[in-house]
Amino acid sequence: MSTTERTIVHGITGEEITFVESCHETNQEYLFIRVKLPPEGEGPPLHYHLAFEETFEVEKGELMVTVREEEIKLTPGDRVTVPVGVNHRFTNTSNEPVTFTVRLTPGHQFEESMRIGYGLIEDRKVNEKGLPKNMIHTALILKMQDTYICEIPKAVQYLLFNNLANLGRWFGVEKSLKNKYLPDYLQGK
Repeated sequence: MSTTERTIVHGITGEEITFVESCHETNQEYLFIRVKLPPEGEGPPLHYHLAFEETFEVEKGELMVTVREEEIKLTPGDRVTVPVGVNHRFTNTSNEPVTFTVRLTPGHQFEESMRIGYGLIEDRKVNEKGLPKNMIHTALILKMQDTYICEIPKAVQYLLFNNLANLGRWFGVEKSLKNKYLPDYLQGK
């Protein structure tokens, strides 16, 4: 995977993310991505973010978005905004691919986290589910994208993942990942 490509592909699920408008192009105001999710494809588990909201809009196909405990079926032209701190997830429950956009406001470091995560998949540094084998890598990715998984107790996430992410920064793991997987414009070069 070239670090300069606009589109990245998940090496296990086939999910595609295209960075339509990167944070560096929007003065850090937002990130705008287009996602192609294969049939029966699942996004991340139920989670929330404390630093940004997300607006999902379907272009083609059907997308099931869970917001809090409500399942919302989106079809072309439909949109839903998930506020900061609200549990959510998305899935493609149909037999057809779905294409949708997501606007993250502000964009945080979501692009960086996805490029690193997909790069680790390409380099086979993940398990069969696509999760990094190295817990420091996991912690750094979750921290970059400000993602908190609902199934994991908050105390564990705050204590364990924050401390692991700090260790990753201190020992240069974060810098190494960024140097390997990110284009220059995301590294401030």
